[in-house]
Amino acid sequence: MKNVILVLCLFISYTMMPQRIAQKTADHLFDEMSYASAVGYYKDLSKARKPSENNLRRLAICYYKLQDFEKAEQAYARLSALYPQALTENDLFNQIQCLKSLGKYGEVEAVMKKLSDKNSNSTFLAAHRLNPGYETKLKKDSLKYRIFDVKDVNTEYSEFYPYIYEKGKALMMVSNRRNVVAKNKTFAFDDTYFTDIYTADKKDSLSFGDVKPLTKRVSTKYHDGPAVFSADGKTMYITRTNYLNHKLGKSSRKIANLKLLIFAKTANGDWDEGTVFPFCSDEYSLGHAALSLDEKRLYFVSDMPGGYGETDLWYSDLVNGTWQKPVNMGADINTEGQEMFPYINEQEILFFTSNGYAGLGGLDICYSFPVGGSYPEGRLLDYPVNTRFDDFGFYVNPDLRTGYFSSNRPGGKGKDDIYYFNSTSPLFGISVEGKARNSYSKQPVAGAKVRLLDQSGKAIDSVRTSQDGRYGMQIPDPSKQYTMVVEENAVYSSQSLNLKSLAPGKNEKDILLYPKYTVVCLVTEGNGSKPLDGVKASLTDKANNEKFNYITGADGRFTAGIKDKKAGDQMHYTVKLEKPGYITSVQDVDIVLDTAVVIDLHKIINAGLEKMKKGTDIGKIVKINPIYFDVAKWDIKPEAAKELDKIVSVMMENPTMRIELGSHTDCRSAKAYNMLLSEKRAKASASYIISRGIDKSRIYGKGYGETRLINACECEGAKVVPCTEEQHQQNRRTEFIVVNF
Repeated sequence: MKNVILVLCLFISYTMMPQRIAQKTADHLFDEMSYASAVGYYKDLSKARKPSENNLRRLAICYYKLQDFEKAEQAYARLSALYPQALTENDLFNQIQCLKSLGKYGEVEAVMKKLSDKNSNSTFLAAHRLNPGYETKLKKDSLKYRIFDVKDVNTEYSEFYPYIYEKGKALMMVSNRRNVVAKNKTFAFDDTYFTDIYTADKKDSLSFGDVKPLTKRVSTKYHDGPAVFSADGKTMYITRTNYLNHKLGKSSRKIANLKLLIFAKTANGDWDEGTVFPFCSDEYSLGHAALSLDEKRLYFVSDMPGGYGETDLWYSDLVNGTWQKPVNMGADINTEGQEMFPYINEQEILFFTSNGYAGLGGLDICYSFPVGGSYPEGRLLDYPVNTRFDDFGFYVNPDLRTGYFSSNRPGGKGKDDIYYFNSTSPLFGISVEGKARNSYSKQPVAGAKVRLLDQSGKAIDSVRTSQDGRYGMQIPDPSKQYTMVVEENAVYSSQSLNLKSLAPGKNEKDILLYPKYTVVCLVTEGNGSKPLDGVKASLTDKANNEKFNYITGADGRFTAGIKDKKAGDQMHYTVKLEKPGYITSVQDVDIVLDTAVVIDLHKIINAGLEKMKKGTDIGKIVKINPIYFDVAKWDIKPEAAKELDKIVSVMMENPTMRIELGSHTDCRSAKAYNMLLSEKRAKASASYIISRGIDKSRIYGKGYGETRLINACECEGAKVVPCTEEQHQQNRRTEFIVVNF
């Protein structure tokens, strides 16, 4: 029996050994991105009834990288069935791409739901949610384009990234036909030849001369291309494998990434040795350069840290001859997927390639109009320029009707081919652009949705404002009328703008958005109804001392928005109203927000400004509450001090004002006693105000006793009148009368 067990153990050990070797080999090839070689190993390792999660996922990735989407989708479907809880966002993203590339749009929604469960904030998911029925919309103008295979330059290999240069006389492209430097050397990624840059003289739109290598001086035995030239042709920016000084540089993961090299023409017309763009690194790829028209900004693609997805678009500015730290183009352009192949045309429109938008499948050609020096939300070109296959590397002629792009769609000569397109009308015509701003602070509003409506009110286009509030849209038919609606429902009320009298080219239209909570104040002259314009109004938030300034218009109104607040929140403000020739008013106000979005401040405070004139009672303007003293006392109690502080504030705001502080009593008690008591109380009150920083020459106290009763409540002599306590209270008052200013 022992011998049987020993033989069985030896058999198991020997049969397991090849599987361990296969696993180790597969993982090594995968880590080196040798997907063409790794896929066979993972296929064998995944034949088990329940293969490991790792092997099945890597099999799916290999097929996906090799663009065998049918087998990749089958592998992802199997992974989903066997390991539903282990699915990652990347798994679901890739599976969606496979389904779309196979034209299985009806099955996409179910995978989208799984992605939503993983990450409801996915930008890829949001792009599709904002564009329901995208596959139908992109095909609605399919007769607009005619597509032609450029047979003179296409081969059984890949030709891509077409670019017309030499003032329209030549075509430059990238191809992986037999490498001109090291023949038969192949790329382990997909077992194809390495790429080089080629050129061909242009005869007409579809006819070209012999295809030749650009120059052997800048070519290597690894990937070279694409390239872009400066306007004068003296500077060239080339993307190529990290191969410098005849040495292949690798990252810490043993990956040879891409770098961007800058070559300059020498005096003899040749190219120099080239310099590496300063922000390249062995640890990530950087390339696919594009230049702004003034050539002071370089756009490029990189998977450097700090991006939004697999590869992002970045830019660097040239300042005093030095390239500055790269800036990511942001979530308006970049997605969780891949953004590549940027290109700036003569109208400064940015074209690029992405698989992160709501497209038909594969890589799609996108565009964005320049708005105020930046590029807002990317858009997709329509079918059949974009298809469910990879469509990328776009170039458009100055007429905006014709151009070239590359695609791996069926019907070509090779894996990727170059195509020519001809449109029945210009791709772009009249545009409208501008900023969405807060109507009060004038600060930009990011993320607002801008919709273009036709005469029937139907939405025909939409974009979102960028981080600096910018938007840009094309007008389909300038002879018709359109309405633009801007919405930012979280904080602002929707606003609309009628578009008419638009000129060819760019039309600047800013839109002001009003916060949902709005404070409106009508400032009048005195307590009347005459509106007062030119009043400087300020609201100071007592919670953080933040101050907002406004000026009343001809209607006497100013309007203030309250941001980031909800019903039930309390707002504590100090309101200051001032205008030359009028008594400046300073008042505190507490506001509790409810469901009413408009708060009429003039119904809460005294918003009437009194002219600066003698005899005005300041106490009535700032709503002084009665100042109470203990019986037969004149000490200033805390409650009285609070009211007197209001007078201090007014006098500080009106430094030329002089006031008489008059204290009055009712008729009860002897006249002489009342006169003496009121005199002491008036002087005590005036002394308190002086102690708060008001010059003693600007205020004095005077007691009037019962000599200035404001009703008929007399208590002595033949005119004794019976009065209520409330009537007597009316006579016990303190007045603050302007005597000079």
